[in-house]
Parts: sequence; C-alpha cells; structure tokens
Amino acid sequence: MVMGVITLGLLAVGAQGAYYTLIKPLHNYPEDVAKFIRRAIFYENKMDIKECMKNYQRAITASEMLSMDPLSDEVTGLKIMYAGIAEKCHAFDKGVEWLERLRFEMLTLMEERREELGTIGWLKVMKRVIGISVKIGDLQVLDKDDANAEKTYEWSVKEAMRVMSIQTRLNEDEERPWTVLEIAAIFENMASFYERTNKFDYATTLYIQAANLFHPPSCHSVILLNNVGACNMQRRLPSGEPMDRETQLESAKKWMEKALDVASNIKPPARTEECDQGCVVALHNIGEVEEQLGKMDEAMLKFQEAQSLAFAIGFADAYQNAGVAQERIKAKQAGTYESPEDRKKREKEEQRRIDEARTGGLPPLTLSKAGPGSRKRE
Repeated sequence: MVMGVITLGLLAVGAQGAYYTLIKPLHNYPEDVAKFIRRAIFYENKMDIKECMKNYQRAITASEMLSMDPLSDEVTGLKIMYAGIAEKCHAFDKGVEWLERLRFEMLTLMEERREELGTIGWLKVMKRVIGISVKIGDLQVLDKDDANAEKTYEWSVKEAMRVMSIQTRLNEDEERPWTVLEIAAIFENMASFYERTNKFDYATTLYIQAANLFHPPSCHSVILLNNVGACNMQRRLPSGEPMDRETQLESAKKWMEKALDVASNIKPPARTEECDQGCVVALHNIGEVEEQLGKMDEAMLKFQEAQSLAFAIGFADAYQNAGVAQERIKAKQAGTYESPEDRKKREKEEQRRIDEARTGGLPPLTLSKAGPGSRKRE
C-alpha cells in the first residue's frame, strides 16, 4: 500500500497557461470593441452572467465588423474569455462546445492561410490552438468525461510532437515560438491525467519524455524525475510480471535519487524554488519506499530530512506530511500502528456493539404488512 507518495506539477507555468493569455489589454482593441469588453467585465463582477455574455458576444461581433484578424491574440482571446464564463457557471459542456468551435475555426483558417502565415506564424498560432485543446481536455475532466478528455489530450501531445519536429528544423537565427518548458508541459499535462486515472505506465512514459527535453537538466527536471519514480512506485504489478515488489520499489527509489543528484548540480541563478521543493518531495518519497521495504530507521531519517528542508523553505504542506509520516513510523516501531482500513473496521465494530447494547442484544423491531392469515377487524 502506498501511504503518501507525492508528485508535483508545473509551479510557474500551468500546462494551459503556457499557451494562451485569456485576453489582451484593452488598449489593444479598437474602442468599438473595447467598450463592450468593459461592459462585459462590469457585469461579470456584478455576477450578471446574462448581460456579461451578451456584451462579450457584441464585442466579438464588433471585431468581425471591423475585420480584425480572427487568428490574432486579441480576437481569439476574446472568444476564450467568452467560453470561460461557461466554466465559471460550471456549464462545462458549453465551455467545451464553444472552445471546440474556436479550435475548428482556427485550424481551418490556418490551413487556408498557411502560405501567408509562414512557418513561424503558423507555429505561433498553433501554440494557442494546442493551449485551447488542453483547456478543452481540462473542462472535459471537470465534466467527468474522461474518455473524451483522454482523446483531446492525445491530440494535444501528438500536435506538440509535430510542432517540436518542425521547430527543430528551423535555422539557428530564426525565432523559436515554443520554449522547452511549454512543450514539456503538454507531455506533463497528459502524464498527470494518466496518473489521476491510475494508468501509471503511460504516465511514466510521458514524464520521461518531458524530462528528456531539458538539456542540460533544469530544476523542473527534478520534479519530473521524482514523478517518474512516484509513478513506478504506485504501478500495480500484473500477474506474470517477472519483477517483484521489492525490485519495483528499488527501481522507483533510483529515479528519486537521480532527482536529488540533478538538483545538487544546479547552482544559482539557474536554481529556483522548484529544485528545493523537488528535493523535499523526493526525500519524502524515498522515505515511503524505505518504509514499504521495512527499513524503518532509514525511512525515519528521510522523513526528518524532508521535514527539515521543508521548514527551511517554507513548504508547509510537505512539512506537515513529513511529520505525519514520522508519527506513523514511531507507531510501527512501537507496535501500536493501526492502518486507516483497520481503524475503520474497528470503529464500525465498536459502533455495532454500542447499537447492540442499546437494544439488549435483540434484533431491531420491524413492522410488516398483514399476512394472508391475519384476521380482519369486524
């Protein structure tokens, strides 16, 4: 049983936030469009959703009448904001519908204007399209539609790989619209999805792909390598698997130790809080491995190291988690540890005894309908 294995995601750049900003500053818009955006924001703040959406729609219509470029950040950002209102209202299916429509419109226009856009222009627009796709997947998850979310994320990963291939063929002096972190975030986003749905083999592959993009390794590599180890640790061994549980745990630990090794070789200014947080999590997870291997003293040492570093960097959640883990180790060493499952069973049994005592050990009294032989009142 995995007690409290931890993985981390992107800290500074979200998997969708890396690809689009919701809306450009109002001074980027003609006044005939900006006035409706201001009204929409006003009504949104007043929680008048009907008027808010009406004014966003007017802004979109005005942008079309003024022949604003439908592939521009300004126009697409406006449509993204319009769809975002649906998310705020928890109408996730509507948000998906509107963003799907926007994605289709953009892909169609990109194909029609491929020559005009050129390679760099196409890559820039594709950056936003893929970001929109990731957002669609996120909304599908919120709408509990994991099957379609998986397909959407798969499309995003596939297109990100195509973009990466195109960008690597650019000349050295040409602009590269995509950063390594942005491409890695696409892989990482789908890896997180697979991790949440317990498909740890798939998650592991994507985390490794993301980690391999960083040359030299960065602080985010520390996060990704730890996540590889955590997924390995949580993976259920299928029947017939030649690897036993102990070997699996040792393999997971090696990835976490690799994360610590990478972090130790990163110096300021390249070293950021991601390195420190990644080290805390890796130390904690190594403690989890040692605990499952029955090495309680080694586990305690790792949890203490994790807690000490968490305190030093102000990582409150990790500090608390390490403290809980240490109490668990102490209880195991004292022979007083009770697993959550055992505690639940014990509490259920105690409640049964209390209920039984109240009724004197008799079964509860029930009333039933009169049977065929019962006498009717005269």
